[in-house]
Amino acid sequence: MNKRAYLFLFIWVWILIPGSGEAYVPQAPHLLHLVVQKIKQPAGIEAHQIKTVMGQEGSEEKSSEIEEKLIYVFPNQLRSRIMSEAQTGFTVESNFKFIKVINGQVVSREKSVVDLYTDILLYRDHESLLKQLDSAGVETQKVSFQRYEGTICYLIGTLESGLWIDKETFFPVRYVVKKNNWTVEFAYTDWQRQSKTWYPMSGGIYIDKRLLVTIAVKSFDLKSQVSSEMFNLEKIKQMYPENDQDVSEKRMQNEALDKGLENFKKLYE
Repeated sequence: MNKRAYLFLFIWVWILIPGSGEAYVPQAPHLLHLVVQKIKQPAGIEAHQIKTVMGQEGSEEKSSEIEEKLIYVFPNQLRSRIMSEAQTGFTVESNFKFIKVINGQVVSREKSVVDLYTDILLYRDHESLLKQLDSAGVETQKVSFQRYEGTICYLIGTLESGLWIDKETFFPVRYVVKKNNWTVEFAYTDWQRQSKTWYPMSGGIYIDKRLLVTIAVKSFDLKSQVSSEMFNLEKIKQMYPENDQDVSEKRMQNEALDKGLENFKKLYE
């Protein structure tokens, strides 16, 4: 057999081998490990940001702003203090448990849809992030290549529910979940560096492809010393009254952001 025949046979066998000729696609645990290696896990982060809740088109309702201070203590603890004309309060997430206090009362022990924005920023070890994606309904056993705004990305999950990761930078850029019959999309843009840690300085929250909230980070700094009492969920429950009716899903959806989300959806049905 001459060299040309050997070459032809080699190429043919190579094509027939399953997976041959296809670009390598890492599995979700390895891919999330690469993400965490890139954005790093410091002792903590303090971020100050403005959330702008968009007014409804065609109505007299104007956009409103919410000031927010977020304190991350890694791994897996986050306290967010919110201030607006309508309400003040805070949320605490600690080791996959959650509580929200508004105007001096516990109003929820479950994350609302807009609170899922911080999933990608809080869980900076790949096992916890994988667990959180699973709990949000992402099919983490599926990984593929997809384009997002002209950029080639790894997609963990499906087009309907998944996490888009920039193939070149390993920054998460888009997170889509299904919740309460809504398709909710979170965008993460303008990643900037502080020491070895990266954080997105802007973002957005969309429902059914319509913009609901824009996020502009005014500053973020590394933080190493934070009182553990700030994340003590049991103590918070003792300090603030809880009304069963307030904790129900129906009342929870009447909070400022969730009510805006519900009205926003109805406007475009």
